[in-house]
Amino acid sequence: MVDMSQNDCREMSNEEFQKWRVKLGERGLPNPGEEHRRAMYAMQNPVRRDILAMLKDNAISVRAIANHLKLDEKSILYHLQFLQGVFYVTLEGKIVDLTPRGVAYLRNVTT
Repeated sequence: MVDMSQNDCREMSNEEFQKWRVKLGERGLPNPGEEHRRAMYAMQNPVRRDILAMLKDNAISVRAIANHLKLDEKSILYHLQFLQGVFYVTLEGKIVDLTPRGVAYLRNVTT
């Protein structure tokens, strides 16, 4: 990646930006535009925003989320797939928790 300590990303040339995107792609990560599009699509659904809000303070079970939102667990798992796909939550067994990216979402976006 481009060394951001010496070159503010706002000041990157088109060539530097392209090099950065190539390196990002080599790591198997989606490009930033695609990542943003996927995250925006995932967060359009109010159920997914409610799930993130429920996780603000601690991890919680799929069953507790389902009970609180009055949905069946299968529906909750469907929504969790979207949140996992944009790296906002992890699912270990039946316990759901935020990732650092999910925490950043809650800190920076009003739900």
